[in-house]
Amino acid sequence: MRFVLMTLLSLGLAGCASAPVYNPMQVAVQQELLLNENGLKALQNGMTVDQVHQIMGQQLVIGYKYQAPDYKPLTIPNPYKSETVKGSGYLIEYYVQAVIQPDGAVHDNELMPLVFKDGKLVGRGWPLAHSLEK
Repeated sequence: MRFVLMTLLSLGLAGCASAPVYNPMQVAVQQELLLNENGLKALQNGMTVDQVHQIMGQQLVIGYKYQAPDYKPLTIPNPYKSETVKGSGYLIEYYVQAVIQPDGAVHDNELMPLVFKDGKLVGRGWPLAHSLEK
C-alpha cells in the first residue's frame, strides 16, 4: 500500500514540474524597449535647445536591416517631431522613449515631450505639454 501511495505522489509531482515552451517572439513583444534613456536622464531644466540636441543626438538607431553585403541601421530623427505654441515662446520637442507596441508606428504613449520656453528647457512630460495652449 505504501508503495502505491509513493508511486502516485511521485507521478503527481512529476506532472507539476513540466515547464512551458519558451517562445522568444512572445517574450519580446511583451517587453518594453527603452530608447533615449541615458540622454533623457542627463537633461536638466535650464539647458538650451542646442545643449539638449547635443546630448540627444540627431537620430536614434532603432534596429538594423540586412542590405547586401551587410546590415544598415534603421533610424528615426531626434527629436521625432516638434511644435511651437504660437505667440507664447514655447517649443515642444517629442523624443521616442520606448517601444511599447512593435507595430512600425510611433504612438504618443511612446514619446516624451520636452518643453522649452524662450530656448530653455523648463520641463518634460505629457501633463506639462497638455497644459499649454496650442
